[in-house]
Amino acid sequence: MELISPGIGLIFWMTLSFGLVLIILRRFAWKPILSTIRERELYIASSIRESKRIQRELAELDSTKEKLLLQAKDKAEEVIHHAKKEGEEIIRKAQQQAREEATKIIDAAKNSINAERKAAEREIRQQIVNLTVDMAKQLLEEEFSDENRKNQYVERLLEGIQLN
Repeated sequence: MELISPGIGLIFWMTLSFGLVLIILRRFAWKPILSTIRERELYIASSIRESKRIQRELAELDSTKEKLLLQAKDKAEEVIHHAKKEGEEIIRKAQQQAREEATKIIDAAKNSINAERKAAEREIRQQIVNLTVDMAKQLLEEEFSDENRKNQYVERLLEGIQLN
């Protein structure tokens, strides 16, 4: 029962020892503990502010990133469109140039064919003339091989000249 109803001496010594522990703790432990708690509070508050600032910056960066991506996409589409136009223009020019060259080649071939045909015609005419002259020469030699025939032919020619 003594513990249930303590005596005055026990209460005195308990109060005194509690007071001493309280003074010692207050003087040596509470200041460092409270300063550590305050530092921790300040650190947590600054961390919260910093995290909010970082979240705002990330949100701004996300919006900037989206804008840049849209600009890049538009620029890429523009470059692709421009490249397609240039490609089509190059193809059109190459086709036109090929047509012009084909026309030139065809014209040159026609001119060459005409020139060769005319040369062949001249050669054939020359051969015909040469053959005709040879045939006439042979015919006349055969015709005038006889002296009598020759004289008769000359006389006929002279009569024809006098009549004119």
